[in-house]
Amino acid sequence: MKPETGPWKLLPVDDEPMVHEVSRLILAGLRFEDRAVELLTAGSAAEARDLLARHRDVALALVDVVMETDDAGLLLVQHIRQRLGNADMQIVLRTGQPGVAPEAEVMHGHEINGYFLKTEITAQRLNSIVISGLRAYRRTLELRAGGTPATERAADPLRPELAALGAPALLQVQPEVALANWQVVGVELLPQWRGAAGWLSAARLRQAAGDGALPAALAEPLLAAALHWARTWADSLGRPLRVSVPLAGDGLAEPEVGRRIVDAVRAAGLAPGTLDLLVGEAALRGAAPAVEALRAAGVTLTLADFGAGTISLPQLSGAAPDRLKLPRPFVRGVAGQPERMAVARSLIALAQTLQAVVIADGIASPEDAQFFKWEGCELGQGDALAPACAPQDLAAQVRQGPALAH
Repeated sequence: MKPETGPWKLLPVDDEPMVHEVSRLILAGLRFEDRAVELLTAGSAAEARDLLARHRDVALALVDVVMETDDAGLLLVQHIRQRLGNADMQIVLRTGQPGVAPEAEVMHGHEINGYFLKTEITAQRLNSIVISGLRAYRRTLELRAGGTPATERAADPLRPELAALGAPALLQVQPEVALANWQVVGVELLPQWRGAAGWLSAARLRQAAGDGALPAALAEPLLAAALHWARTWADSLGRPLRVSVPLAGDGLAEPEVGRRIVDAVRAAGLAPGTLDLLVGEAALRGAAPAVEALRAAGVTLTLADFGAGTISLPQLSGAAPDRLKLPRPFVRGVAGQPERMAVARSLIALAQTLQAVVIADGIASPEDAQFFKWEGCELGQGDALAPACAPQDLAAQVRQGPALAH
């Protein structure tokens, strides 16, 4: 049966028979993109190696850490990645003995896609892990086969418009609030362009640009606006605000893109750390030299939609973004929902392991704000903290302070 039409292969590896029985019950009848899920099972790492020799197209392995030995699961991960040379399979570790394999050490030392305590994995969580893993595996195969996912391979109808759009027709700013003291410490630019089919966001333009950088006709006016307002706000407030710009698209590795940004920042004479680039995961691939040059010029890097994409942990660790932004689906309304709270905690813990600042985007209630503050998330954005406003109104809003500070 062709892998494009056959079932997705899922391999739970665990020495507890009850884990396999529960997995069968929970995942019975599960389908993803009109394809069934075939559940292979292995009671040990050795049995899993035998199965993997016969099934080269396993999409997702759920691996217990402690089985025939304390490190059997970790050795299996090494076997898959190094001996089999399989970089596509998604691997999620599960453990009932976290003290044997501390999460921070495992996440840094092994190429895995997730790490969970067995006590954390409810029925809904298991379904979410499987769906997320299958989606990431499918995207990985598409990228390997054609450079871009199948859904994006056709020419984007917006692409011919990009160079003609020029400067944004509308610019708002979203304050970034330090959750420790409820003070505005930065802003994110929210540009909008008017296209033939209506208003266009920076995210939509990055999608249209594909793997390339935004055209200079778009990028340069936005960068100029960021630097202008950064100077204006610093003069008005007597202190700098970090300005996050959705500028680089997915072409950060292109030398000309980095050079333009570095030259503009140095000419502006801003304090280091004032300019921040908000980028998608594709921008981090092969971008290490550009990131070094940008950092030398005082520019920081924020990965948008942390936890929602398919970037691998080695890629994330190697690119070492300064900040990681939790997208709104992981943030809005999370307080009081234990399963979503556990997901948010895991993402925050991973970001802290990578020594990156965490931004929770979309905080809509005081309860959500308090939750992320207590969990060690440094920054927040959202209407409950400070609504988006026009650039010229920002200084007054900063002086007034976020609502939760009163």
